[in-house]
Amino acid sequence: MDFQEWFDLYLSTYKRDIKPRTREEYQRQHRIYIAPIIGTKPLEAVSPEDCQEIINAAAVKGERIAQAVFALLRAAFRRAVRSRRLLWSPMDAVDRPRHKSQQGNALTESDYMAAVPEISEDLGLSLALFAGLRRAEITGLKWGDVDLPNDVLHIQRIRHRVGGQLVEAAPKSSAGVRDIPISPELAPILKSCYCLAPSMYCIDAAPEILDRRWKRIQEALNLSQGYRLHDLRHTYVTRAILAGINPRVVQYLAGHSSLELTLQVYSHVTIEAAKAEMRRVALLH
Repeated sequence: MDFQEWFDLYLSTYKRDIKPRTREEYQRQHRIYIAPIIGTKPLEAVSPEDCQEIINAAAVKGERIAQAVFALLRAAFRRAVRSRRLLWSPMDAVDRPRHKSQQGNALTESDYMAAVPEISEDLGLSLALFAGLRRAEITGLKWGDVDLPNDVLHIQRIRHRVGGQLVEAAPKSSAGVRDIPISPELAPILKSCYCLAPSMYCIDAAPEILDRRWKRIQEALNLSQGYRLHDLRHTYVTRAILAGINPRVVQYLAGHSSLELTLQVYSHVTIEAAKAEMRRVALLH
């Protein structure tokens, strides 16, 4: 049995319940990074050097890709050992890619004040900045999820691309299913474009359109630095923490699966807040 045959068996037998998008991503990683090096090699002939070559090639494309390919290869070989097709895993001798913690990049106060008027004209971007929604949560939100009388957004699905098509799915974790209070900034924006058709999407556009809209706004305003769409969500979390909201509550609002994720933002925010406070105090003397 060569590695290609084992990988197909691994996905069909041991990964039957994974989401279509995850399966598609595994197959893509295999096709681009793994198969060219070990696809036709007998399973037992794959060496640690082969695996290291795969990881090194993936690392050229970025740390996150290398981490993902490493995890996929390690899991596939571990299953081969557990299934007694191998005595040991060649991945045991492979160096794991270094993981660098990537802090979110909240908008500075001046950039926030400059961007708010423009963002308020775009419902999708407003949902990111004023409700902290992820991109797939924004495109999955329907008007039936918008409870204006009670000032609540019901987050219960995502919508993302699978095989080039936009499909609905459940949030990746149970923490993603949540009710978010509609903020005073978001309420008038929702009211201005509210639709009575509950099954209609609030944003009937491809997720990448949101990135393009945000990029155009940044270019028009000449903001102090480049921000990702996800940084609007990070700004929401940052401002909630700086406002004194309990981190546990912020964790719930953000849909974080663990408090640790929220506290990573918190540790970043506190040092920035400390610097700002020191500058403020210095001005008083």
